[in-house]
Amino acid sequence: MDRVRAQHLIDFLGNNLGPDLVVACYLSRPGEPGTLQAVGMLRAAGAKVLLPAFGPDASAADPQWAWYAGPEELQRGPFGIPQPTTERLRPQTLAEAQVIICPGLAATASGDRLGTGGGWYDRALTWSDPKAAVVLLLNDNEVLDSLPTAENDVPVDVIITEERVIAVE
Repeated sequence: MDRVRAQHLIDFLGNNLGPDLVVACYLSRPGEPGTLQAVGMLRAAGAKVLLPAFGPDASAADPQWAWYAGPEELQRGPFGIPQPTTERLRPQTLAEAQVIICPGLAATASGDRLGTGGGWYDRALTWSDPKAAVVLLLNDNEVLDSLPTAENDVPVDVIITEERVIAVE
């Protein structure tokens, strides 16, 4: 399923793929839709990929980033999430991304997103370019009719599952 989702992502990006595209993407932890394959496919297509770079406290208020430099430049981080070993970059670096792939537990077809509970991505997205597409990778059964939302919950623009691509209107 991860490969199918990754291929849907590549197909969605289409002609935008190449060295001018910057994609920010989380690295998944066990139980989440896998992203390492998607990150590898993005990089193989020429895109530059930013990864979250957590310090010892993964809930730090200032989200840092690092460039993906291949699987050999990853190490185990907090909560078992792979971490880049490349240079840490400031939160403002996220503004370079035209596409931001964020984690979530569920979403609605109208773009409401239920995050994983820490608020890291909601804080990080305040540094993003408002024109960046926010993408959520889910299992198809995690697309629900409704979800509770809070004022600080950032909606998504696109939901990609193993079965479909939902462009939120």
